[in-house]
Amino acid sequence: MKVSAAVGNCLSNSLLFALRKFKQAPEPMRCEVTSQVGRNPEGRMRVLRMKAVLTLGVAGDRLEHLDRVLAQFEEFCTVTQSARARIEMTVEV
Repeated sequence: MKVSAAVGNCLSNSLLFALRKFKQAPEPMRCEVTSQVGRNPEGRMRVLRMKAVLTLGVAGDRLEHLDRVLAQFEEFCTVTQSARARIEMTVEV
């Protein structure tokens, strides 16, 4: 599903960019997005909810400023913030 790929790509890029601003190297990173498709109240098929799980390639305690990065990186993901207007979204790192 293209919207899942777009959300995963945008979240991954936002997280990587935020970590690299602090000169941190979290690679290799992985992102898995699952989507639940079903009928909306009008009976039309829609993406109802999505869950993105981002996995860092190193232990979190080895990354400086991780708490600060995690508190804000989602806000810079254009696709996720746009999709959240219509789709229930969960993000885990």
